[in-house]
Amino acid sequence: MRIMYRYLALFLSLVFLTSPASAGPGAVSEYGNFTGGPGWNTTQNASENYFYSDSGLICVVTGEVGGYGEEIYPDGLVEDITFLTDSPESELFPVWTADGNYIMYTVQRDGSENSESYIMKANGSEIEQTGIMEGNLTGFNDIDPNGTELVLTKSINSQPGLYLMSLENGTVTSVVDDSDKSEGWGAWCRLGRKIVYTQKSGDSPSQLWIVDRDGSNKIRLGTSEDIGIGKDWCPLGLKILYSAKNSKEKPDLWVIDWYGTNQTQLTDTPYGEWNPSFSPDGKRIVYVSDEGGKPEIWLRDIEGNYRARLTNNIGVVDSIPRWSPDGSKIVFTGHNLQNNSDNFTMINPDPDIPTDSNNAIIAENPAITNNSTAGDNSTVKDSYVTGDNFTAGSNSVIANNSATNGPDSTLGNGSTDSGMSGSEIAVIKLGTAPAVSSLPKVTSVKIDSPDEISKGGTVTISITVKNEGLNASEGYIWVSFPEGGELEKVEGTGSDIKIYPKGSLIQGKNGNLTAQYPLVKFVEYEWNEEQEENLNITLMPNNEAPNNETPNNETEGITFFVRAALENDLAGTYMKDPQFSEYLDQQGLEVYKYSVDLS
Repeated sequence: MRIMYRYLALFLSLVFLTSPASAGPGAVSEYGNFTGGPGWNTTQNASENYFYSDSGLICVVTGEVGGYGEEIYPDGLVEDITFLTDSPESELFPVWTADGNYIMYTVQRDGSENSESYIMKANGSEIEQTGIMEGNLTGFNDIDPNGTELVLTKSINSQPGLYLMSLENGTVTSVVDDSDKSEGWGAWCRLGRKIVYTQKSGDSPSQLWIVDRDGSNKIRLGTSEDIGIGKDWCPLGLKILYSAKNSKEKPDLWVIDWYGTNQTQLTDTPYGEWNPSFSPDGKRIVYVSDEGGKPEIWLRDIEGNYRARLTNNIGVVDSIPRWSPDGSKIVFTGHNLQNNSDNFTMINPDPDIPTDSNNAIIAENPAITNNSTAGDNSTVKDSYVTGDNFTAGSNSVIANNSATNGPDSTLGNGSTDSGMSGSEIAVIKLGTAPAVSSLPKVTSVKIDSPDEISKGGTVTISITVKNEGLNASEGYIWVSFPEGGELEKVEGTGSDIKIYPKGSLIQGKNGNLTAQYPLVKFVEYEWNEEQEENLNITLMPNNEAPNNETPNNETEGITFFVRAALENDLAGTYMKDPQFSEYLDQQGLEVYKYSVDLS
């Protein structure tokens, strides 16, 4: 007996992602340019009840636009905010190393158009200058999941380009650097094979593009315009989260498949949201928003149930907040209020990002702590990045041209466009996320041991689902059998169990439909917090296969689908497990897929 399908499927989907765009079934190259082909640019708003994330839809809100979830206060959500640097210069564009032990960032000194590069421990100690690309460095963008390559934006002769630097030997290679385009601000896919980035041609609005790490297979994704510099990949690496204005006054959050389909607007609010980043577990998004009147760091869950402002009166207009690899911290660029007693105004680095100079005055907030240990007293390292000895040498500098402002300040560099005067690197330490809704979890799926299962015999399946969130007025477990079979016995601990044979009328995602194979629906009313429910099904595999094919009792196994849902009583919607899946059942909803061998 083996339960392998769900893991094998995940592996295959990741392998497909790593294939070149011209390879594999349904190759990307067959889809055209993804900017206007019929059927390949389905754009829908989150108000249509479904939030796209990774490889499936997540039901979130009914009749409302994503982004209006209940606002909660960060009591218990934020343990503390610590500023790691303390200098009169602007520290910008921090990125975590893959092990979470270090933070790399850039420094721009007053009156200089050149950025310097630094690295420090995650607690702000041992700040050292690395010398990476100094002379034409615009900003650090992202480090690949293996921790071996840094994607960065550099500018030569006022033209930003996207580059890779090996953190093992200092080798620098160009990814995209067309002389007539501004290209930069890349984000790695989870396997480190593809990079999504921002591209701008002349006076045209900036666009979202994807490219292989070697610079091949450049493709525009979707139709969005005026793309923000911050973007991220969903945890399974199948979808991309970004911000765009699309002819609006302020930017919204969007998501799109990595191959260009299902371009979906996640927020449509009167305020701006930009520079989003997924938590490592894919359950939360951190981003910048001016919802409170000025740019601050905000957090929301992917189902749209709540949002919370994490910072207050810090000023983070050009910050790109980044999660630590373990999901416990968020690094960002802000203002250390303890070191700036005089009021000052932020400089807006991007005309696509709203800034209110009156609201940008920084107010004092004594709750913010200072853990800075260096500023101008940094040393220059002269070895390359290897494991814990995370450094970079001067050989990584490939040009001495001074970086100047590019044609698009979203991609450019320079002291006038680099953002906030006196900005610092800060870290938010997160507490436990509050429970704001019910949360179903399929905790156990058990099947008869192999020596008890034989061709022509029955199979008994036991499923346990637990509510790991708040109380729910009702909950469901669905189990279906796409290869058919006869349900000999169904029992469980719930309030009601319904069996729908093949041919029955059932409810699908898009309305009523005729069941193509057997379905069991388990119902429990008043499903409370931490409460577990069990469903047991005994099935006789189908002896008659369709179209005169080999009957199932002559094959090597059977397959079944499992999913669960609990009502979110606050929002009137349903929380689901699984949240992400490439498998859909006959009702068009995400499921876990299981298989059992027949001896």
